[in-house]
Amino acid sequence: MQSKHSIWLYLFFVITAINLSAEFLDSRWLIYASKPLLMIVLSIYLYLETNLSNRYLKYIFGGFIFSFFGDTFLMFVENDADKAHFFLLGLGSFLITHLCYFLAFWTYPNARQNGFVVQKKWIAVLFLFYLVGNSLFLLPDVPSDLQIAVVIYSTMIVSMAVACLNLKDILENSIFQVLFVGVLLFVISDSIIGLNKFKSHQIPIPYPRLLIMTFYLASQYLIAKASVKLAEAS
Repeated sequence: MQSKHSIWLYLFFVITAINLSAEFLDSRWLIYASKPLLMIVLSIYLYLETNLSNRYLKYIFGGFIFSFFGDTFLMFVENDADKAHFFLLGLGSFLITHLCYFLAFWTYPNARQNGFVVQKKWIAVLFLFYLVGNSLFLLPDVPSDLQIAVVIYSTMIVSMAVACLNLKDILENSIFQVLFVGVLLFVISDSIIGLNKFKSHQIPIPYPRLLIMTFYLASQYLIAKASVKLAEAS
């Protein structure tokens, strides 16, 4: 049965198509017009569909709100190199987003007692290898005043991914798969940001902003979809 609030999801898809087209065409005014609306619309959809009826949903909603701020701040960086200070504001906003998601996953009922990673702690080592390897690769080209911020941010997003994997066998498998794919797409999107900002001279990425936004918006949609399904199942 189709939800009466689906119009907000359809609106999100329309704005997504507009934004991705704007990124492809490098249309600054269309990016400014569409990008801030994306997470506002998805947040409204999540709120109306779930009423934020539990702690998990409240944390996810908080992550969506700070994603809006991150999108807006980084939009100024992308379109005006002289406003590079907005990069730190965007990084800080998305740091809080990942913290919200981490708390949503880690504080989920039974997660800290019977979670998948809690029971198989060695799996976290694989994520640690990624964190260390990614940091060692990026840091030589990261300005010294940004290095600590980049390491903290990378640690937070990897921790968020581990916390999500920890929900395997706690959530219904179909819901977990959608949620975890969404989280992995977020990691990929942020990884492309790092490569494009600090390693573009070594690894040129065609249409980087289009790729970043494609993975990012798919990620947020899947997180929203899994969260709504989780609310319906509870």
